[in-house]
Amino acid sequence: MGRYPRIVGWTCGYALALAIAAAVFLVALQLKLQETNAGHARVLRDMQAVQTDVGLLLAELNQGQVPDCSPENLNRLRGLLFGHRHARGIGLLDAQKRLFCTTETGRLDTPYASTEKGIDGSIGRYYRNTPLPLVQGTVIVTMVERGAFQVAMEPNATLDAFRQHADTVWAGRTSQRTRIFQGPRSALTDAPLSPNAPHLQLDWHRAALRVTTTAPGVSPVSVQSVLQLPDLYRNHLAVLAGALALCALLGYLVSDAVTRRCRHFQSMDHRIHYLCQPANVVCHYQPILELASGRTVGCEVLARLRDGAQLVYPDQFIPALVKQGLAWRFDAAVSTHALQELGAALPLQTDFKVALNFFPQNLQRDAIDAHLRATIQATGRSDLQIELEVTEYNFSPEIVPELRRLKADGYFISIDDFGTGYSNLGMVKRVAPDFLKIDKSFVFEMEDATLRSSLIPEIIAIAKAVDSQVVAEGIETAAQARQLRALGVQYGQGYHFAKPMPLAEFLRYLETHSPQG
Repeated sequence: MGRYPRIVGWTCGYALALAIAAAVFLVALQLKLQETNAGHARVLRDMQAVQTDVGLLLAELNQGQVPDCSPENLNRLRGLLFGHRHARGIGLLDAQKRLFCTTETGRLDTPYASTEKGIDGSIGRYYRNTPLPLVQGTVIVTMVERGAFQVAMEPNATLDAFRQHADTVWAGRTSQRTRIFQGPRSALTDAPLSPNAPHLQLDWHRAALRVTTTAPGVSPVSVQSVLQLPDLYRNHLAVLAGALALCALLGYLVSDAVTRRCRHFQSMDHRIHYLCQPANVVCHYQPILELASGRTVGCEVLARLRDGAQLVYPDQFIPALVKQGLAWRFDAAVSTHALQELGAALPLQTDFKVALNFFPQNLQRDAIDAHLRATIQATGRSDLQIELEVTEYNFSPEIVPELRRLKADGYFISIDDFGTGYSNLGMVKRVAPDFLKIDKSFVFEMEDATLRSSLIPEIIAIAKAVDSQVVAEGIETAAQARQLRALGVQYGQGYHFAKPMPLAEFLRYLETHSPQG
């Protein structure tokens, strides 16, 4: 043992972890068995209550009533039903044991004789699938027959208990054994289910434990449930969480350094240095349309990172990107990639705006202007107009001079997610942005006429006050587009028009939505 301390330590640690897991499994199993047995007891109680109620009615019928189909007699029989909540109706039998009259519809046009063998019970003979004529149609019920009368049992009296606590229910002696309920997992139960089935039966092949409870009598009733591993912990998550935490702690004590190192290699904080390379940048483009004409006037560039065969979305990598100080590298890579793609693929056109999102700390006029001018020059295009977006939440006095200089350089300035921040109107007016973009949360609630959506006219008024045009984001329905247009919103984008899409799809979209109309 002294020569191999690590092996011995791992062996003892994981042996203890397995022992704890086994103990937790046994506790969970015991709790689940108690719960299952209680559920079976409820099923049998409900069935006994129905049987007792119907049995009392049958006793009353056979002691003091006659199978007479006259209106007066049927009214008396209907009166008896009020004292028995589990009885749906009463049927009268003729000398050939045929149903010829019911309290629901009166005399039948044709007497009916059940083709079932039935199940002998302590209160009478049960016929399960018997049609009961009603004024509004026919329902299939279980009828209990004694003497010249049949009583229709309320069909839903035990259904809730069956569905909640049983996977299958069987009744009757061996020769009459009949399944009276089957749940979604009835295929895993015994068929047929013998009255002598053991209380617990392990099915190794199906990894299931069958629990059976049988109530003896003239017609034994057997209730069976199937337990599988997930069932043991479904209602005992706290116990499972504690056990897993303890097992995890034991494993952590012997492998902490390796685990943390491996986790670091797999973390976004580590991988972002590799992912944030121009070769891994993927740009999607969402069209921006003029609401009055429906023509495409530009697009917003939305970036993803390629990680093997998967795409990583901004909410997954932005925190790590900022934390590792890669914001400028990312913005430069995205803007370069988008302008190169669009410059090489788009046909020549006028007034086509490309909206680029930059981190607030990167909105420095000298750096952005030098970068974008060099990128645009490399494309050989002079017809693409660049729109720089800054979210209202990040709109601060510090970036106002930079935005004004960028605007003077010929870039369009857009305040994104307008309405969600607390920007000062005077500060907005100093920048005089070209566009205010209404946040999609306002648009989502338009058709419900909420207080939030009622602020849209106020935003439009602010835009007019600062001589800006309005773009509505998140338009998902034609009704929203019509309402926004009626309010005076000039432009819009959203899933109603198109989702963000790769370049090839975007170009196909432009073929049918030309920016020239």
